[in-house]
Amino acid sequence: MNYDELRKALTEFMAAAETKDAGKIVAALARITDCQRALGNKAHPQLRHFLENRSYRKALEFIEGETPAAGSCGK
Repeated sequence: MNYDELRKALTEFMAAAETKDAGKIVAALARITDCQRALGNKAHPQLRHFLENRSYRKALEFIEGETPAAGSCGK
């Protein structure tokens, strides 16, 4: 498992959420969960934080090398 697979799942989730396609949202969430489990402790701590808190936009920004804006948790 690598970040490319997670990036694809996150991108698919964002697109599905935009169109409110419930079936695609569920499928993308399942893939994100699978990626998250496969990466486990090998994932960067900040990325794990975003995934655990379902901050999927921030997780995608992090993978793409952007600096996600601080949220309510300050991280």
